[in-house]
Amino acid sequence: MATTEARLESMVQDDDINHVFVEFPDLNGLSRSKQLDADYFLDSWEDGFTMNLALLTQTPRSDVVEGSKYGDEIDYADALVHPDPRTCRRVPWRDDAVRVICDFEFQDQPVPGAPRTVLKSVIEQVSAAGLEAAVGSELECFLLESGGNEGNSNSGTEGRSGTRTGTQYVPATSDKHENLTRATEEVSPFYDRVYDWASALGLDLTTVHHEFGAGQIEILFKHGDPLGQADRTFRFKELVKHAATACDQHATFMAKPFTDRAGSGYHLHVSLFDDGENVLDGVGGDLSEQGRHFVGGLLEHADALAALGTPNLNGFKRYQPGTFAPYSASWGYGNRMTAIRVPGHGTTRVENRISSADANPYLVVAATLAAGLHGLEAELEPPEPSEGDPSGSRPTLPQSPREAIARLEADEVLTASLGEDIVSEYAAQKRHEIERFYSQTTAWERDEYIEVL
Repeated sequence: MATTEARLESMVQDDDINHVFVEFPDLNGLSRSKQLDADYFLDSWEDGFTMNLALLTQTPRSDVVEGSKYGDEIDYADALVHPDPRTCRRVPWRDDAVRVICDFEFQDQPVPGAPRTVLKSVIEQVSAAGLEAAVGSELECFLLESGGNEGNSNSGTEGRSGTRTGTQYVPATSDKHENLTRATEEVSPFYDRVYDWASALGLDLTTVHHEFGAGQIEILFKHGDPLGQADRTFRFKELVKHAATACDQHATFMAKPFTDRAGSGYHLHVSLFDDGENVLDGVGGDLSEQGRHFVGGLLEHADALAALGTPNLNGFKRYQPGTFAPYSASWGYGNRMTAIRVPGHGTTRVENRISSADANPYLVVAATLAAGLHGLEAELEPPEPSEGDPSGSRPTLPQSPREAIARLEADEVLTASLGEDIVSEYAAQKRHEIERFYSQTTAWERDEYIEVL
């Protein structure tokens, strides 16, 4: 038996382990799972476990979407999920369970609309080009506390955010200044728990610090292989939620929970290697020719990257000119106001700053690599790098979900690379959410019009 398989079985056979969560990332990057008896898992894991394929494409609120290809089109059939032994980890917030990430199989074939399968396919395309990618992540979120229950109000009062239960949330720190020590110390129990649990899960963090917004946290991961990095980001989001709950707090990766505060992003750093040599590395800190082509590919497909990196309607409120969130399809050296940035220190790399924190890491990594690879193959030249605020001088990123989805569907090159299944499935779900949103009368509309009209 191979080492990883033997390690998995050894972990599950531990006397303390009674349960195994077989989990997978759905279209939104949320963890869905079954909790299995440990002995049952050991008897059956090599054959796989049944899971309704429609779970893969449900909305964050678990609506089943028409047109996803995996619902009524296949009579809501079951598929098999196969555990990846390399991903088996003990659950640090429990002492009796392990979790293992799984891949979908339907009719003896990998499911092309599964985000993890999509990323694996793109990694193979990168490898076929004779290259190897290394990626690192920066992820932001808000740490919140309950501000009480104010009925069923979702009024959007500045500094507050509501839920369906009427619970109002306020930032867990009173300061909004980036890296302010006092703000960090206010939530040190949360930070300590995050570090401890991340270590137990094998997640390599380099930094956790207070970001610009009150209650806003940023986490930096070490560079690693693309699939492993996506797995770590997927798991880390779950960890943060549990750590916040353990501290009687709430964490959210919602892109723009407060109107008057900064949004939360997910920045992806990419380096490319050919036989150990970084092909992005040019002379004097500049990008190489291949590096420029990689950037050219990201800009060529920036609209599609925005569609996949901004999965929820709320995220488009993050795109604002004159901020550290991107507004235009632009790039620059060390420029945090551009969509694509080349940091000026460390290993030469390209940073995709488009995605919001609620994005699916598997799709963001896959789309970034696919877009950059097309730039290399087609030798796409980017425009001159931007200095200062590029708003108005470069094409604007999609400003609405409808616009973004239309541009994603029109991107034939990226669709071919990622697969038609994932693009059509994604578009169907997002259109469903748009229709639901516009069918609702919001608190803002009542506040704005009910007395004066």
